[in-house]
Amino acid sequence: MRAHGVRAADVVVVGAGPAGCVMARRLAEAGAEVVLLEAGSDRAPARAGVLDIGPGSRVVSRHPATLGSSAVELPRGRTLGGSGAVNGGYCAPARPSDLAAWGPDWPRRYEVGLARATERLRPRLAPAGLVASRVAAAFPGRVSAIAQARRDGRRVTAFDAWDPAGAGVRVVTGATVRGLRWVGGRTGGRCDGVVLDDDEIAARQVILSAGSIGTAALLLGSGIGPESGHPVGRGTQEHPEVLLALPAEWTPARRTRAGESPGTGSAVEVPVEPLLSHVVRLALPGPTGIAEFEVRPYAVPLHRVVPGLAPQPHRIGVALMNPVGRGEITRNSGVGSSGVRVVLGDDARDAAALAGAAGLVADRLGITRPDGGRPGPVPSTSQHLSGSARIGEVVDGSGRVLGCEGLLVADASVLPSLPRCGPYVSVLAVAEDLAARVISGASW
Repeated sequence: MRAHGVRAADVVVVGAGPAGCVMARRLAEAGAEVVLLEAGSDRAPARAGVLDIGPGSRVVSRHPATLGSSAVELPRGRTLGGSGAVNGGYCAPARPSDLAAWGPDWPRRYEVGLARATERLRPRLAPAGLVASRVAAAFPGRVSAIAQARRDGRRVTAFDAWDPAGAGVRVVTGATVRGLRWVGGRTGGRCDGVVLDDDEIAARQVILSAGSIGTAALLLGSGIGPESGHPVGRGTQEHPEVLLALPAEWTPARRTRAGESPGTGSAVEVPVEPLLSHVVRLALPGPTGIAEFEVRPYAVPLHRVVPGLAPQPHRIGVALMNPVGRGEITRNSGVGSSGVRVVLGDDARDAAALAGAAGLVADRLGITRPDGGRPGPVPSTSQHLSGSARIGEVVDGSGRVLGCEGLLVADASVLPSLPRCGPYVSVLAVAEDLAARVISGASW
């Protein structure tokens, strides 16, 4: 589907991830001529359970980041379906109290968007596996089932569910957008298209749906940032997570269906159950009040589902869902291919809360080191980065970049605050809402 011969369109959507697929489909249904640009050229494996984020993956981009004194890597989907084509497929809606913090009209807006999104995606529940059952038994009354975007053994991505091409969208892969085009060269005036490696596409409206990192990189690289009065990349949010190694007897025996790692032909084990089918939700006293956690009983060690990943211990996760720490994304042409520097939130109060919760979980589950002590938690991240172009600060309630014409944002960047759950379904619900608002004021 590589076809850079497009010269103009009513709408150009940058990024064929979850929000981009929603926006492209809905605007095309409303009569717009839409071009959907995706930087990646390869498709992710369709088999449910494969997380193609390993070292040899051709369907992710890798963004170096810092977490305190540690260097971490943030893989993001670079394929049709975006990160929803390579992540765990965790589908949980935001809570009413999360939405109330966004503003008085958001509970209703979200409800309508969520209904439209779930009608398309149709996530479904799965029975608890061995690890989830053991963790749930240790925390009676605190377990919640997590729906998964899968059907008949196959992952269902937003590209599958919304099928932009089926609505007449012209989908162009291998199309890396390098910058935004401004009328008269005046940055921050009217955006009238995008600049690619070897081409330009004119558009009445440009919608950035490249994810919290990719969208921030495009805005900052095009002159939209703190210097223009837009706090792009400031105060980003993430759900910090620590990992606890489980005793060997917790790991289920191998029950495999062979999945293929693109370009290598190597097999990867795929469990019958999803990697994460249930979570335990805890609310504990913390340094800043009540700290809320998800205990994540991952079904198998990650190397069984990530092609090319070196063998590692089987771990479960403990994630802080209402952290106080904030991060930032800043422009830095010397760091990585995205041209930005990513610093994840790192706050001593969050670290203390996580340490306390991890200790409680280890004690409750009877997890100890060979010498009888508690296992040392391994710092990690949930890969839920959001808020790099928040509604009310960088964009208005319809996703339009403040002070600019013809430029919108629709992805996890715009979330006013990170819900106390994975943001995947929330991104889809918000995209449905923003698409309806764009359509209501359309002039094509």
